[in-house]
Amino acid sequence: MGVPGSNPVPFVPASGEFYVDSVTSNGATVANIIDVDQGFQVNGRVQLPNWLSGNGQVCIYAEELGGPINQQLGCVQVPINPTPTDPSGTTTYNWTVSFPGSPTVLPDPQAGDSQLYRLGAVFTYGVQLTDIQSFVDMGMFLID
Repeated sequence: MGVPGSNPVPFVPASGEFYVDSVTSNGATVANIIDVDQGFQVNGRVQLPNWLSGNGQVCIYAEELGGPINQQLGCVQVPINPTPTDPSGTTTYNWTVSFPGSPTVLPDPQAGDSQLYRLGAVFTYGVQLTDIQSFVDMGMFLID
């Protein structure tokens, strides 16, 4: 996959979609190199049936290629408010997970570290006990 990317959010009979639209730093879109000291944002949206109510959550995860890092970087809550129609439709909820740069979300490079990370975004609805969830494999980023 990569950014931008999307994946379905399963519902019966309707369905939703989870999107990662961009990774930005200082207002500019990042291709595949992130300067963690400058801070960055992961931006996207989730499209859900318009009758759904509750809270969702988007979390960003990182795994370092050949290194010890495999962790959740940060999350954001997504309030979901019903706006039912007949026939039912969908509502789009925008989200942004921000990483300020100070303190940095990942450690400074060490000798022998690849600094190459696979990033992933995960959407879950409620307390994760439902099957209303999705993910986007954001691809590889050089993070220094």
